[in-house]
Amino acid sequence: MSPTSSEDDYHEFGDRYAIDDMSDYGRWESSQQLQIRQASRSVTSPISSPRYLDHDYTSECPSSSPGNHAPLTYRPRRYDNFYEVPSPRERDQIDPVVGEPEWPPPGWEEDAVMSAREAQRFICDGANTFNGTLEDVPNAPYHYKFFATIDNECQSRSDRSEFAHASFKNISMTLAGSADTAPPTASLEQPCMAHCFGRFPGTTTLNYRVSSMGTLQPPLTFRSNTYPKKIRLLHILDRLRELEKGLEDEDPEELYKTLYDVLIEDPDRHTNPHYGMELQIADLINVLTNPDWINFSLSKNQVVAKFFDSRDANKRQKFFHQLLLSVELYLRIESKQHDMGPKRRVLRQLPPKVAWDMAVAQRWMENMVITREASSSHRSTFSYDYPSKTRQKEALRRFASLLKWPNMDEVDYILEEKDSKEKPLEDRSADAMSWFSGVILPGPTMPWILMNTLIDCDTVAGDALKVLTHMSPFSGFQYRASTYWSYQCIVGKVLGAARGVGHVAGWVGPCAYAPDLRRTECARVRQYSSPEPIMTPRDVETIAERTDALGPEYDQYPVADYDIATPDLEDVTDAIRIEKLVFNIVEDQSRSTKVSKHTPYTWDAALQFACGSESWKMRLKYNVDFVTAFPCHNGPHALFNDYKYHALKVDHGLVDIHDWADQARGSYQPDHQSPTNGPPFSSLQRDRSRSPTQEPAHRQINEVMAIEAFGVSDNEVFARSWCAQWGHSAIIANIKETCLACAIREAYAACISVVILTEGGRDHERDQGVHV
Repeated sequence: MSPTSSEDDYHEFGDRYAIDDMSDYGRWESSQQLQIRQASRSVTSPISSPRYLDHDYTSECPSSSPGNHAPLTYRPRRYDNFYEVPSPRERDQIDPVVGEPEWPPPGWEEDAVMSAREAQRFICDGANTFNGTLEDVPNAPYHYKFFATIDNECQSRSDRSEFAHASFKNISMTLAGSADTAPPTASLEQPCMAHCFGRFPGTTTLNYRVSSMGTLQPPLTFRSNTYPKKIRLLHILDRLRELEKGLEDEDPEELYKTLYDVLIEDPDRHTNPHYGMELQIADLINVLTNPDWINFSLSKNQVVAKFFDSRDANKRQKFFHQLLLSVELYLRIESKQHDMGPKRRVLRQLPPKVAWDMAVAQRWMENMVITREASSSHRSTFSYDYPSKTRQKEALRRFASLLKWPNMDEVDYILEEKDSKEKPLEDRSADAMSWFSGVILPGPTMPWILMNTLIDCDTVAGDALKVLTHMSPFSGFQYRASTYWSYQCIVGKVLGAARGVGHVAGWVGPCAYAPDLRRTECARVRQYSSPEPIMTPRDVETIAERTDALGPEYDQYPVADYDIATPDLEDVTDAIRIEKLVFNIVEDQSRSTKVSKHTPYTWDAALQFACGSESWKMRLKYNVDFVTAFPCHNGPHALFNDYKYHALKVDHGLVDIHDWADQARGSYQPDHQSPTNGPPFSSLQRDRSRSPTQEPAHRQINEVMAIEAFGVSDNEVFARSWCAQWGHSAIIANIKETCLACAIREAYAACISVVILTEGGRDHERDQGVHV
């Protein structure tokens, strides 16, 4: 920006490049007020003829058995001044104690009535509070991004999995500020991948679940007929080398000359030359919105190395030309002359395609150094240096170690790069070049780049595993005696609960061996979209109201309207065991239709369980979500009676329930009084919705099933398998961290009708029975 520029220049830029003005459109609001249903406390009607497992509870149990522990509770904390709420650090120092939960609280009778202040103290203290927010998609009326937050989240208490290495944080990115502290609304990729992985293997978070139902690809079209000037590749690389030192933003004349004399045309050169940096930003955006450029927002283009390391000279020239323009734009927006406020406004108004160009430029500037050398023929040659390569090698070792890679010695040998006969690490594939250079775009592509790089560094794996691609996300593979699955594949989501299984950077494993697959083979899994209702803007806006721990707001709260919800930790089965992972090949796949002999087949997946004297097979049919329940404080908490739930042990008739969707919906009837003159739902929501009436999803969930899957890990795997077979997402609640009441309210917040209660398996299980 020139010294005479001001914030008004940025507003002028926004007006100049906004397609539609959102101010003319009001957010659609339902005219019907939210009402919490006054339902009976009674649970659902009993299942007819349920099958129970025959098991003997008199046998000796290990010391970690839930039978030796009373339900988890916390010592209540009282405050002289109710409004002095403890800090997150103080809450984390509250030690759990063993004891029976008590309701009504000491000194209160069943027929007593609490004031609002007293109810807050005895019912809400430490209970999770869920909120939903909408964000307008710029230039796309009636399209929204969805977000869900939890009030008491802090660094030491979260539902998210921690990144095992700093390099794995590159899966998410924000164009303004640090990605570590940025909220999910600020990430370039949506949903925010920093919130993708839950704390338990195979799970996600509440925010990611809710965000995935918003508008992810708005119907925007930016057109430009402006082309840059032609320039040779050597000159492009020379300019990129110069920009590694920074932009000459203190000399407006030089800044103007380097841009308009070499790269692009100044449309007002003879009348009003664009010396102001804000005008140069607008001109660069205008050039980059030309549809002839590479669109890095598309998944097929997100392995960046296949462009800058391509053998196709035309493809390489086009990439570097686009990269140079993107770097020029990136450095101008990031100039120290700009305040953060105007900078963020510009970034929010960027067309999505140009925002991804900015991401490529930022990752390039952070991780690549271009070296110029003079050859004997007096011609210059260019090469790359990789300052981040050592860090990326450490991250790859960490990734392989946590997944218990079967051939770790070979990987370590290749990563040492001491054998001159071996190919350099970055030259093994486009994925390896992307990983070791560090030029990795955020989003779901990074886990595939990482896994493919690991496979490239294992020469024993051969060609059979080199067909994995992010374009087929519902995939995994078998290597030796273990299987590994993408976080997007239902097999990985279900087997994440099995003993000895971990998750790191989007991969779940090592999982059970599959006898139907070859010893080394990739597999694609056929899975269907879940038949669950899709959340609408109304569902998101009302999360806080629908899940308030007190229920509807009143002046007084009867004690009898609440109760302590506690699961049964005494009668626990250990009779369920995984027999095998089953794959049946999908018909109409012939060798003649395959590109190569290693092209993966598509399979139907199932898990077969031994349950007492019976064998039960669960088909992993639907792509459901398992959401980590957020930890609560001072639990267990009292649950308002209108949050209706039905408790069921994993071995007491669960296998016989085939119509839980209808039972959870209860007496639901479409409400024809909903507004008909409001805007339509986004095309994404309309296409994905399974409700012909397009009613808000929360009105289709009248009851939640709480499956008690305590005991061995296979019990939780069985519960997850049942969900995958019938199309029910579930909240995964470890009762050592989250009480039943908070888990049930989180299910209502996410419009999910199932909660799976667990203790994380038996302590003595560890990795027993896992093929490593």
